[in-house]
Amino acid sequence: MACSGMRAAIIMLGLGIGSALAAPPSATWGDWAGGYQGSLTWSSCTVAGARSVTLALDFVDGIARIDLASTRPGMPALTLVEEAKGWSGRQGDVAVSLTRTKPNTLDLAVELDSGCLVRGRLTRRSTGVAACDQLIGWARVDAKCTKHTPVEDLAKLLATTWKKPGDAARCASRAATLEHALIDAGCAPHPDPKIGVRSPDCLDLAQVAARLSRCATVLPDLKTVAVSAAQAIISAALTAERATLPVVEQQCRDTRAELIAIATQFRCP
Repeated sequence: MACSGMRAAIIMLGLGIGSALAAPPSATWGDWAGGYQGSLTWSSCTVAGARSVTLALDFVDGIARIDLASTRPGMPALTLVEEAKGWSGRQGDVAVSLTRTKPNTLDLAVELDSGCLVRGRLTRRSTGVAACDQLIGWARVDAKCTKHTPVEDLAKLLATTWKKPGDAARCASRAATLEHALIDAGCAPHPDPKIGVRSPDCLDLAQVAARLSRCATVLPDLKTVAVSAAQAIISAALTAERATLPVVEQQCRDTRAELIAIATQFRCP
């Protein structure tokens, strides 16, 4: 398999280019990020896990992650990719999907290749003011961004009681300012996921990467490197200047071909 495009993507990833896989249009990352609590049901499992959990959905330098360790010993932390209705990820024999059913609520689905199924509806603590919930969510993203000095004090926000008239407008303004700062730092996507992507090749690459991330037969380490490389290339397309865009477009085409070759080699659906 040709490696030049993959090496270039890995180098770009090492330089800290953020993920271009944006959250669904109905919700920003500030609406997703946070700690969630709730009960779990286990079915067809040889060994069941926790009946109630606290899980964190975080965005670390522009990459969505969830750690399932608290559900059962040995469960992994997974990198997530965008899906039509939420996020999904796979590591080894564990696949996870998240959907946002309503504000501050998400449905968790975990499936193991053994047939074990885990389901849960989890909720994020609310301030009672939607705009302030979003501000706190963005502050969590801010706290996980190593590419700039944090703009907001997350601990102070978590300790604040939001009840005064005008809190919603102030929180919305601060959330918007913080979101823009994170976009500039490369730790959050532009609200329009197609901004800067003038080539359908880069959009095609995102779709191929998402499919590969769901393929259970690809070696986990190879999958992680390949999908991360694709994410870095797509991110570069989002912010590329017009003069350098043709180079990025070619990398999208080359990386797409490499991912398809991997999928073919491992007989992915």
